[in-house]
Amino acid sequence: MSKRDYRLDKAKGLLIFLVVVGHLLEEISGWSMGYSRVLLTVIYGFHMPAFVFLAGITAKSNRLAERVLVFLVFAVTAQPVYYWWTELFQKPPDIEFDEPYWITWFLVAMVWWLLSLPLIERFPRFMLAASIAIGVLGGVQSIFEYQLSIGRAMTFFPYFVIGKLYGKQLLEWSAQLSVTKKLGMSALAVVPMAMFFLHDIDRRWFYGARGFEFFDEAIPYGVGMRVLVAAGAIAMVIVLLAWSGLLPNSLILVGQRSLAIYLLHGLIIRAVEKPLDWFLDSTSGSITILLCFVLAAVVTLLLAWSPFDRALRWYSSGLARFVTSRIALFTPSRSTARH
Repeated sequence: MSKRDYRLDKAKGLLIFLVVVGHLLEEISGWSMGYSRVLLTVIYGFHMPAFVFLAGITAKSNRLAERVLVFLVFAVTAQPVYYWWTELFQKPPDIEFDEPYWITWFLVAMVWWLLSLPLIERFPRFMLAASIAIGVLGGVQSIFEYQLSIGRAMTFFPYFVIGKLYGKQLLEWSAQLSVTKKLGMSALAVVPMAMFFLHDIDRRWFYGARGFEFFDEAIPYGVGMRVLVAAGAIAMVIVLLAWSGLLPNSLILVGQRSLAIYLLHGLIIRAVEKPLDWFLDSTSGSITILLCFVLAAVVTLLLAWSPFDRALRWYSSGLARFVTSRIALFTPSRSTARH
């Protein structure tokens, strides 16, 4: 049995904290505020690519049907829960059957990426090239954007494949760099983020759902933008890996329970939207941003409480095993099929 690498847990812990921070900043219209827009540009410039990259590192093809079903259970369950919850605090969202609501896109995208694992393992070089082509050129099509998370699954697919094939090697290589080289790489990684901020690029380039037609841009420009965004994200991912060993140990449990935090934090975000608006109207933007960081830390630590994680694992894994066992009852074994 391979020893667990806690550096990955620390990295996941930091990333899920940034997810919560980013969503809180968005609730106060952070993209229109100077300091907040700097933070959001950096966060959205790399946090989901990094998450997908780490998902690729830890992805396993054994018991694949059960793993896929776990994410399907979460995705299907989350839709009505988020609809009813949001309705309590504000106007109910417009939810289409084939368009996962808000943060649930990641759960459906994970299904697509997990289903690709056998191909990645069987044809690694081909799938690497194919994933890059899909990620860069996927914006040419505008039929599938939010539908079944296909648009985002295509955009972030290269990070999953690279994580699966080369993630552990990149982790070891970056971690062994000297402090001077790590600092140099960190400085270089800031450059594209600064460019994105100074040129005030449309934040939806970071979301990865929309095709080039939505931005009213020609294919060469759209391809160039995706390449630039991907290059900036990869640089930040390498920096995260390089410093992951020095992150505080308190992030380990947070990282190990990041899926539970991801699933549940949206409920709190929706509940505090109006109080945050009121607080912003009553005080300065800087203080509200500071409050968002404090609140994000509280939410992250609260949702890292083990009963939340255990309950969600029991629910999803139990239902997934039940479904697979029922399917097995109606699937003839090989020996039976030969007779």
